[in-house]
Amino acid sequence: MKTIATVIMLGLISISWAQAKNVSISDRTSTYRVSGDTIQAVVKSMKRNGPQSELHGRRALGMADYRYRASLKTTTKNGTCRVKEAKVTMRISYILPKLTRPERLRQSHRSRWRRIRSMIVQHEHQHGRYYRLFANQLQNALASIRPQRNCSEVRKLEKQIKTRLEKASIRRNRRYDRAQYSPFNSRLKRLAPKRR
Repeated sequence: MKTIATVIMLGLISISWAQAKNVSISDRTSTYRVSGDTIQAVVKSMKRNGPQSELHGRRALGMADYRYRASLKTTTKNGTCRVKEAKVTMRISYILPKLTRPERLRQSHRSRWRRIRSMIVQHEHQHGRYYRLFANQLQNALASIRPQRNCSEVRKLEKQIKTRLEKASIRRNRRYDRAQYSPFNSRLKRLAPKRR
């Protein structure tokens, strides 16, 4: 079982993909509590209470994480080992902020909160799309392993494919975070400017 976590900062990029037959993906969302009577206080609460990101070494405003399992069935025929079936199952988990006492937040700040939360949701769901892309790429690559002299060779190729595609997935998500970091912070500062 593998797990990868990636964190915040807005943007929505469309990816075209069709889920493969032997790919099963589910997702769940949990929340962490934030509060405040101003949008500045709410943002401060998010920075204090958000999920800890091991990847970035700090707390994040939101997080997307996944666990996956790949199973490979092989068969021996005519002196070679070949892939009979390749399956990938994945569980995507999102951690998002939840305003526990929305009535306490100033009326004039509530639309800002909705916009900020929407930014976080969109960003994390984009990571979810990348994770789904990874699951489909992995299943397709495993199913495409050519017949080998023995099943040990097939398992060796399976391991190499997993490593290669995991690394590519991490790079893809990191590039996305880097690209979105400045735009997100600029929007956040506009929506929740420091009080003088």
